[in-house]
Amino acid sequence: MSLFRLPIVLLMAAVALCGCASKRDVLCKVWFYTFDDTKTHTGKGDPELSPVNFLNLQFDGKYTADLQGFQYGTWTLNDEAVVLTDANKKKHAIVLKAIAPNEIAVDVLPGNKDESMFKFEGSNNTFPEEENPFSLANNQWRVKATHRENDAEILARVKNHLRYWEKYFAWGLETKKTTLDVRSLPGPLKIYGNGFELLPFERWSAEWNGHFFDEADAYKAWEKLHYFFTYKRIAWAKSDNKFKMFISAFQQMQNKMD
Repeated sequence: MSLFRLPIVLLMAAVALCGCASKRDVLCKVWFYTFDDTKTHTGKGDPELSPVNFLNLQFDGKYTADLQGFQYGTWTLNDEAVVLTDANKKKHAIVLKAIAPNEIAVDVLPGNKDESMFKFEGSNNTFPEEENPFSLANNQWRVKATHRENDAEILARVKNHLRYWEKYFAWGLETKKTTLDVRSLPGPLKIYGNGFELLPFERWSAEWNGHFFDEADAYKAWEKLHYFFTYKRIAWAKSDNKFKMFISAFQQMQNKMD
C-alpha cells in the first residue's frame, strides 16, 4: 500500500466508525409502534401490533420490548439491523429500513414472505434504570411467573406494576408530554383523566392474568387490590398538573399496600 494512500484509508475508516456511533446514538430511545406502511401483505408471519407495543433500546446495551410478548436482554447494531439477544440467549434481528432522529421503519420479522414496513416513533429514555419506566427493573410485573407465587411475591408483582405507572407519569412530566396513553395497556385498573378504579376480577384481561402463574394467583392479586380500595385511602395532590397527581397517588399506593 502506498504511503500516500494510507492516511486516506484511515480517514475513511474513522468516518465510518463515527457514522456507526451516530446511528447507535439515534437508536438509543424507546420506540412506540405507530402504524403499518407495508405495501403488500401476504398474511403469512407478520405480527399484529398496536400503539402499546414498544422497543426500548438503552445506552448501556440493555433492551426491553413488547412486540410479541415481553422480552429483555442485550442489543447490538450491525450494518442493517438491531440484533436482540434475549434472556435465553436467543438472537432476533430487526431490520432497519429507514432511520430518522425520531422515527424508524423496520421489519420486525425478517425472513417471512412480507417485507414489513412498521413505523415507530422515538422518545427519550436517558434515565437511570430505576427511573426508566421501560427498564426491566420497572417491568418485572410483565415477566411471566414460572411457579405458584406466595403472598409476598404476588404483592411485589402488584407493587411493581404500580411503580411502572408512577415512573411512566414521571417520564411524561420530564419529557414534557402533553398527553399519555393510559387506556391501551391491559391491567388491573381503569385510569381516567382525574383518577382510577379497580376493575372487577371478571373484567381482568387474559393478557394481564397471563403474567401470573394461574388464575388462582391472579385472583389473590385482585383480593389485595380490593382490600386496599375498600379499607385504605390516598390523598390527591393539590396540583393543576395531572401527571404530578398520578405520581403521588401511585407512590402512596405502593407505600400503603401490605
